[in-house]
Amino acid sequence: MARPDQEKCRLCSKLDSQEAQQRHGPNGDGCWNPKYCHNRRSYYRHRGVRNHIRKQRRREQPSESTLSESGASSSARVATLEVLAPAVPAAVVHWYRVTKDAPLHALGAELWVGNDRVAQIEPVHCLGLTELQVKTLLVRILDVFSQHSGIKVERFRSSVELHPHNCPIRPCPLYPEVKL
Repeated sequence: MARPDQEKCRLCSKLDSQEAQQRHGPNGDGCWNPKYCHNRRSYYRHRGVRNHIRKQRRREQPSESTLSESGASSSARVATLEVLAPAVPAAVVHWYRVTKDAPLHALGAELWVGNDRVAQIEPVHCLGLTELQVKTLLVRILDVFSQHSGIKVERFRSSVELHPHNCPIRPCPLYPEVKL
């Protein structure tokens, strides 16, 4: 059985590297280990995409019974074939929040067709928006992506969690402007 995910490491992966080292290094709680933490942070940041790809490959893989029926042996030479998959639009949503239970700081999105990013919605602050208003915003984003691609984009295929400190919007409540 797989080891359970560490919530602390998942939250740490949302921080930028310097902030994570400050918070969890010798001056913080002391759990930062440079031997392991860089890889762990990468694992937690990209696990949603990796799991999605793994699921797709499992669906596309022929079962063993199909191989044995065709008479293919394991010692036979294997030919590598390339199949071009249809370029289907896929929407990715970017959530800027500390945890899934925490208030949503900002929201952004991207539209991918195959391996190319074809459209991007710049992040928008969601401070003060109700849950219904956020859902309406998500539906509008999908409508804009549908109009842009010419194909109906019905849902977000992937979700990326980012820490609010990575919010690129300026001015931002997290980064007040310094007046001299």
